[in-house]
Parts: sequence; C-alpha cells; structure tokens
Amino acid sequence: MPVPVHPEIQERVIQLPEGPVTVLRDQDPMMVRVEQRRLVERANPAFWNPRWEPLYETLNRSPFPVRSLGDFIPETVDRFGLKVPGITYGQVGRREYPPRGTRVGRRKGVVWLRLPDGSQVRGVAYYQVRNLRRTGLDLWETPYQRRFIGEGSHNDLLRSRLQAGDIVIVNSGVGSLGRCAVVPEDIGLANISQDIDRIVVNGIRPEWVVVFIQSRYGAGQLERWLAGVSGQVKIDFDEIRALQIPVPAPEVQMAVAAAYRQMAHYHSQAVAARDRGDEMTADRWASIALGLLETLILQVEELIERRRTDITPLIPDGLPEALQRFLEDEYERIGQLYRATALARWTEENGMRLLGIPSERPAEVRKEVERVLRLAHSLRGVRIAAG
Repeated sequence: MPVPVHPEIQERVIQLPEGPVTVLRDQDPMMVRVEQRRLVERANPAFWNPRWEPLYETLNRSPFPVRSLGDFIPETVDRFGLKVPGITYGQVGRREYPPRGTRVGRRKGVVWLRLPDGSQVRGVAYYQVRNLRRTGLDLWETPYQRRFIGEGSHNDLLRSRLQAGDIVIVNSGVGSLGRCAVVPEDIGLANISQDIDRIVVNGIRPEWVVVFIQSRYGAGQLERWLAGVSGQVKIDFDEIRALQIPVPAPEVQMAVAAAYRQMAHYHSQAVAARDRGDEMTADRWASIALGLLETLILQVEELIERRRTDITPLIPDGLPEALQRFLEDEYERIGQLYRATALARWTEENGMRLLGIPSERPAEVRKEVERVLRLAHSLRGVRIAAG
C-alpha cells in the first residue's frame, strides 16, 4: 500500500554542489530528502535549505569558470629551505610571550627583543584574531607586551610563518570567522595563532580570492557551512578547499589586485598613525580603507552577476590633489556609514552573528557605494593640467 503524501508537500529538486536535493516543504518546519550517504557529516537540514540554491545558480551563470579553491592550494610549498603545507594554522596550545621586562627595539627595520637577562633575540610579530581586520593586519590591536614573540620560540613554527602574498583567514570564533586579508610586502618576520589559517594559492590572485570571500557569494558559502551549528563555530581545511570560486581572466584579477593594493595602502597608513599615537588620523585612514573595500566588493559581485565587464579604479591615477581628497572623503563616509549601520543591524536582527564578514549589506550602504562608484567612474581620464 503506497504511503500517503501530505497535501502540503510538493516535491521539487534543487541543485547544490553536493548533488540534487528533493525539497518536500519550504516553510517551517522545512523538509528535504537527501541520500543517506551524504548525511554522514551534514545531517542538519539547514545545510540543505533551498535558500542556498540561488547563490550557486548565480555563480554557475557567471561569465567565468567556477572551480574549487582547493584546486589552487598546493599540498606543500618550499619555505625556508623545507616543504611546509600549502594551508596550515599556527601553534596549537599555550601561548608563550617574552617575560615581563622585555624591551622592544628596532634597528634597520628589524625588531629586536632585549630580554631581562640582557640577551637579545629577533622579534616575530604575532598575529591573533583581533589583529586580523577586514582591511588588513593590525598588530596594534593587542597589548604591547603581546605583539611579538621570540624567533624560534614555542609559537614561532616555520610552517606558519607568513610571507608576502599569503592569505590569512580567521578559522573560528563567533563574530570573527571568515575575516581575511592578503599579507603585505613589508610583513617582516611574522607568525599566527591557531585560530588563523595561512593559505598559499598558485594560479589565482590572492587579492581576488580575499575579495571574493568577503562578497555575498563567498560569505554565503561560509554561512552555509555553519548552518545549524550548535557547537564550536569553526571551518576546517576541507571546507576552505571546497569553496566554489569563479576564475576570471588574468587581466580582471590584476585590476582587482591593483584596487586591493590601493585599499591596503590606506590600511597601512592607519596602522602607522596608530603607531605614532595619532588616533584621529588613524580612524580617518581606516574608514577610507573600509569604504574602498566595500566599493571593490560591490564591483566583484557585479562582475559575477554580469552587471559589469571591468573594474573601475577606486581612485584613478593622476587626479588633481583636490579631487583625490574629495574621493577620500567620500570613501571615509562609506566606511563610517558601514560601521554605524551594518554592525548595529547584525546585532539587532541576528542577536549573534557567526561570521566576521557581511553576507548581505544594508541598502543604505549599498546605495552610497553605488553613488561613489559612479563618481569614480566619471573621473577616469581626468589629469592634472600641464603647466
């Protein structure tokens, strides 16, 4: 005798990266039918929710081939004369800092720690979750005595030493997971805590990867991995490798990289101002960097959605100083608006936000970004008059 079908059940099949899923009911309580072999690690229905289908549909309709991020992460890379993993995290377990009384000095760009017994050792910048902002690394977010560790000490593993061009991403923690950045050229000696992954990519620009992850299509995938989570908020290496990412032509990736470097310049200026104790200037540069990042992310989303075909420079080269300052003011306003609206809205609507990056942006932020982007586009080709 056939099993009776409830009148509210209207079967439809959706396509997710793991394969087809049969949706029996959209409304709460949601009902889906999934092959048992695929439920070994993902038994929570929220992971199979049909709301994820449009995200992957848009990715697959983009003008670029879509591949797994893992295709670009090598198993090992040559570092410091040895092979280390292409993706890893920092030392697990206790954190050992230099003893109380250690003094920090700089000579020719190198940090030296003078220990209480008079001996010296090179200092290694030690980046923890609070030091990884959406716009870049900021060592000054931690107390002075915890900014550096001794070279070769317990937390200074060679496998997690940072080099320029690496990707760093927060792998755990409510309200911080997913924050990511590209390691800058002037990184010096640096290492990371266990809550941050260091990723090396080959065959794709790291700047494109970082901006994509912070777009609605990257953050949405991270959000899906965390769907229905009830324990520790964390993503593992397999989940990072499984991220689906469009791969545009090299010239498009280079344009995104150039814009990202513009943004990173303002971030580094903010960090330098903090180092001088000039918090007012630091806040301005940090807000500009955030506004630039939000504007770049919007352009990447529009590329994926076929709403644009190229990247508009965020601050066109050769602008008269007055126009450059004008654009900086506009980006500063976006950064301030983002802080005032997006962060507050996450708290109000979600109570607890799992990601440290936005999967959606408030309409007022997006509207301002679109306005300033049109303004930047109109200034392309403007140059300082000769004589």
